[in-house]
Amino acid sequence: MSRGIPETTASVGAAPPAQSQAPRPRVLWVQTQPEHYFNRMIDDLNARGEAEFIPVFLGRGPGQYKDLPVPKSVRSVFLRRLPGKEDAPFHFWRKLHLDWRADLYPLHYQCAFIAGYGGRTQREFISDCRNRGIPVFMYADSNIRSQRGNALGSRVRRRTKRLFLRRVIASVDKILPPSPLGVAYWRYYGAPLSRRLRGGSRPLRDKLVLASCYADYATLGNASSRPRAECFGALGLDPNKHLLFTAARLIPAKGLHLMIEAFRASGLAGKGYIWAVAGSGPLEQQLKAQAGELLNKSIFFLGFVQPADMLALTAHAALFVLPSTYEPHGIVIQEAMAAGTPVLASDVCGAAFDLVRPGETGWTFKSGDAAGLRRRLLQATATPALLPAMRDAVRVKFDAWFVRTNPVVIFNNLVRQAVENELTTHGRPHGLMRHG
Repeated sequence: MSRGIPETTASVGAAPPAQSQAPRPRVLWVQTQPEHYFNRMIDDLNARGEAEFIPVFLGRGPGQYKDLPVPKSVRSVFLRRLPGKEDAPFHFWRKLHLDWRADLYPLHYQCAFIAGYGGRTQREFISDCRNRGIPVFMYADSNIRSQRGNALGSRVRRRTKRLFLRRVIASVDKILPPSPLGVAYWRYYGAPLSRRLRGGSRPLRDKLVLASCYADYATLGNASSRPRAECFGALGLDPNKHLLFTAARLIPAKGLHLMIEAFRASGLAGKGYIWAVAGSGPLEQQLKAQAGELLNKSIFFLGFVQPADMLALTAHAALFVLPSTYEPHGIVIQEAMAAGTPVLASDVCGAAFDLVRPGETGWTFKSGDAAGLRRRLLQATATPALLPAMRDAVRVKFDAWFVRTNPVVIFNNLVRQAVENELTTHGRPHGLMRHG
């Protein structure tokens, strides 16, 4: 299916609105590393012409991509790391960067977005925005279904986390979860339902704003139009088989061992089905061993797959499967449904909560339950015509959801509110024109 983004949403390359006399506000977006979806989002935001979004990266990103450019529409900033720590992974308390203020203050930004709070530089940046009166919005994809367990240790961890997160919540103007499960997570950890603006006479405003993850929908449209035989043949797959597809890292949290168990028990290999996984990780050899005699016959581990090829497989798959035992959101679910592909996912996946309707757009199963996954697989493949017949409903569901949660529209609205002084920080107006 090659349909594009719904007409009511913004798309990359759209003509910007007529320029007004007022200069565009400059907005920083602090991101861990470049990713295709993030680069496209920044270009999409800048194409609207309402603000200048400058990406700031904490790291260089993976080196496996053949082509991972920075956003094309604006300059990008890579924060300088400490000598000897250029490739060190992010850590909750570790200091990895030189004085980032020297890199960012000369940009004279009036508003900021930041992805997450787990790194020391991220938390320092949030605190700095608060102290300088600069509006800061935090994107965070955690969801409440990750907070399970009634054992004493689990309860103590949640209580300690609540104390810490209340400080984070108080330091930002808005938190942007991508699903209702994310909203529930931040409510549980102390995000207030609403707050009254300066003066007490303004309407109540919620601290949380629902905004979906941005996915590379333009590239997905191109990938959907690629011939099936070409996509499958390039990766050694039989185009005459019914493809069950997963895009995930080969790590315990993705639950891929459950899918191997369920696929083998369902007998789908003898019914013309194959399962392929795009991704790499430390469990590769273990999972291949579990696949046994089905490896490279009905179960395929493709390794790292370039985004365009991965999206093409997503579009041409009969069913997209994400069996995660931990999955805050799952942007790959969005991408599958944008292509019209039904989804089978565990009930911890945040995107599945919004988008998957049993028998209509896909199915869910209880996380960790291989037998439940097998039953859903058999249900989905009961008749050859079932999955193809669902594709139109899948795309209709996605379109309706994305129009309401399109992050490009929502982020621009937040910047506009900040510039118009509709937001305040801790009882005082933001210093929107303060330049370092």
